Amino acid sequence: MKLFSIFIIFVSLSYAGAEALNNIDETKKLSEDVMKLVGKGNIKGGVKLLRPYVVYPLAEHDAQISQVDVQMPTINQRFGNTNGYDFVSEQRVGESLVKYIYLQKLEKHVLIWKFIFYKPNEKWLLNSWSFNDQIEQLFN
Repeated sequence: MKLFSIFIIFVSLSYAGAEALNNIDETKKLSEDVMKLVGKGNIKGGVKLLRPYVVYPLAEHDAQISQVDVQMPTINQRFGNTNGYDFVSEQRVGESLVKYIYLQKLEKHVLIWKFIFYKPNEKWLLNSWSFNDQIEQLFN
């Protein structure tokens, strides 16, 4: 049985209103910028960086930021404070999808962060992002 699990996935059928990224390098930079803040323990600040790029209503994103803000003290109490991050992998599927995986390093555990970007035309969209503590999924 899993001791603790947080999983947040944001996916939308409509991309209206979301800012697009010009190239795949910008997708990596956005993911890195988020994780730099997360790695310093500023999870809320990192997630806020995603706000212009979400493909679902901003009110939902704001509510999800609030939920993350509420959950982080429990995570810190159980697993300790954040002490950095590691880049794990980049996976491309065709020319239209890329996924980045990172670890948020806590004193006693890690959280897995995933960012998936989709290129429907010429520009890239943030399709989904999530984090969880199911580290077994990193091992095949």
